[in-house]
Amino acid sequence: MKRVAIIGGGLTGLSTAYYLAQAQPLWHIDLYEKEDHFGGKIQTKRVDGYVVETGPDSYLARKTELTELIQELGLGHTIVSNATGQAYIYDRDRMYPIPGGSIVGIPTEFVPFAISPLISWRGKVRAGMDIFKAPYPVAGDISIGHFFQYHLGQEMVDKLIEPLLSGIYGGDIYSLSLDATFPNFHQLEKKYGNMIKGMLALKRRQSEVSVSDKKHGTKGMFRQVTGGLISIIDALIHKMPKNVTLHQSQEIISIERTTQNTYHMVVRTYNSTVTNTEDNQLTMNVSDAKADIMDKNIEVDSLIITTPPQAYKHWFNDDRAFDELSSMAQSSCAIAVMAFNANDFNIPLDGTGFVITRKTKTPLTACTYITKKWPQTAPDDKVVLRVFLGKPGDATVQNLSKHELGQLALTEIRRIMGFTAEPLWIEVMQLIDSMPQYVVGHRELVHRIQTHVDRTYPDLYLIGTPFDGIGMPDGVKQARELVDKISTSL
Repeated sequence: MKRVAIIGGGLTGLSTAYYLAQAQPLWHIDLYEKEDHFGGKIQTKRVDGYVVETGPDSYLARKTELTELIQELGLGHTIVSNATGQAYIYDRDRMYPIPGGSIVGIPTEFVPFAISPLISWRGKVRAGMDIFKAPYPVAGDISIGHFFQYHLGQEMVDKLIEPLLSGIYGGDIYSLSLDATFPNFHQLEKKYGNMIKGMLALKRRQSEVSVSDKKHGTKGMFRQVTGGLISIIDALIHKMPKNVTLHQSQEIISIERTTQNTYHMVVRTYNSTVTNTEDNQLTMNVSDAKADIMDKNIEVDSLIITTPPQAYKHWFNDDRAFDELSSMAQSSCAIAVMAFNANDFNIPLDGTGFVITRKTKTPLTACTYITKKWPQTAPDDKVVLRVFLGKPGDATVQNLSKHELGQLALTEIRRIMGFTAEPLWIEVMQLIDSMPQYVVGHRELVHRIQTHVDRTYPDLYLIGTPFDGIGMPDGVKQARELVDKISTSL
């Protein structure tokens, strides 16, 4: 019987175990998670009629891998679409509607863009000049920021593209790789010669799809499940095949390849955790104070790693090829979810939320009106806001405590939105070094690492957020593709 170890108990690791166990029912699979819970960043708290996501709160519907997994787990009937509405950009003390027909900030319709007060006429003319532009003059990868600055101008980047795209990857768009994040834009440019022609072609294709979607009653572009995203994790654990053993509070502290091409690991088990409660916040579980430590040696035939990049610092220390991976840049952010009595909320909520330009003087980056976008997640007489902090280059998230971040978020969102209501509670998630940065050259980096691993480490597989996609469906897709790769290689 082949013995396989999977490191990491987030959605990617659990999906890998689930699919691999189905494909290879005679293999014994052990999954190790260092925290006292599974799910990674996916954590849901259900309190007094609220469903509070303390990590990601939804996923893109067009990435169907997660929807297919949810349906396979028997939760298809719980999938809900987001309610749609006008989204806004907050730029230097004023709210502006995002022009209709925009795709991630890039205009595809003339009239909504022409009448928008967000962009000056000079900026609009500069963007329109792209129709005469040739493709970007430098071959190879390029940053998102430089690419769109070349095509559409600085003002368009600052006021539309940067606030929308930066929030997705939590980084500086002048460092982030276009090919690793939005390769379709590069492909459109190459095919049609410039971005305007390319985006118009994309708009035509999407219009054809939207007609089909309307026939089926599809609403927004995001999906949730009614019990919260942790329901997916719970279902995965419940339906995990019997040849999988799940271990929590067990950390892999070293990995070595043996002369027999197996993998020797030292597994450190923590038998207790400390639970803290912070004022004005829901119960918070922390796992940095652990006791009753015990180490054990394990040898496996095959090893699959699904962890964030910093975990590699402790493994393969005699192989410098892993240094680029373990030192991969990561961004930090904080999320403050706050609830109010609707009767105390003295302003109407128009739309579903807003993003904030980088040059606006605030540490906030965005705000989602949760009770407008996901009304099923809170009682009818409440208002819930989800406020994001953490601009590129701003160390506020790292320097303040959770309580301080919550108070800062409340003060700033009151100032921006103009309300005075007191929150019923504030839940703060401080996500330090939580999102790998796909900087220019990222695809080449991944290719170098994966090629080295394929040549040097038989039956070692690396997947997860450091490699190919930071979204939940991306992790499920990587898991499925890896299991297919393993099965076809036998």
